[in-house]
Amino acid sequence: MATEEELANMSPEQLQELQKQNCIFCHIISGKVASKKIYEDDKVLAILDINPANPGHILLLIKKHYQIMPQIPDDEISHMFMVAKAISHACLKALKAQGTNIFIANGMVAGQKAPHFMLHVIPRANVDGIKIFDLPEKDIPDDVLEQIRAGLTNKINELSGIKTEEPVVLDKKPEKIGSKAEKEIDEDKKLQKKEEPTKEKNQKKTKKKKDNKRKKPEIYLDEISNLMIENEPKK
Repeated sequence: MATEEELANMSPEQLQELQKQNCIFCHIISGKVASKKIYEDDKVLAILDINPANPGHILLLIKKHYQIMPQIPDDEISHMFMVAKAISHACLKALKAQGTNIFIANGMVAGQKAPHFMLHVIPRANVDGIKIFDLPEKDIPDDVLEQIRAGLTNKINELSGIKTEEPVVLDKKPEKIGSKAEKEIDEDKKLQKKEEPTKEKNQKKTKKKKDNKRKKPEIYLDEISNLMIENEPKK
């Protein structure tokens, strides 16, 4: 087993090779570990999950060792989804499934259990009792939604090599995410406050405009990330 010092001095290629040597799914792909194979080509391997959510639960594995989606070349991920489409269709026809869930756990926080990228195809029936996406509905303020939209738009354009004439930026920090009830209470508190004198309000507006001219607008995406952590459901 490699020491911490050896790991620190390894190149990305050497680290990937080490991970591959210790990856159970790489051993399945190479044939060293037995599996129930249903499809294989030069880029992917599809096998039956040994602990399926439903009969016919399929793991579609990328053959090269990648941990997460951003590491995978476009042609390989494109091919993988074309195969997933065909497998989903086969589940509907061969297993008489009433639908399929096709999903990826991309990263440990998202539920990824093994450091090898894979795609799940799960045949579904109307009364199978599986709740894969039992998602909460959070009340997100409009300013936070706009921050998220702007930040994602800029980053997608940057990663795609798209140049925009005017970058989308905002200078307002996001409000706290909360329930609709909490939002209504906050609104009531605002209405109860005494209205400031007109002269004082105008002075504040003038000062704010000057401050906005001096400050460079920013998108507070780190704060939005913190809001997600703060609003994590309590166990």
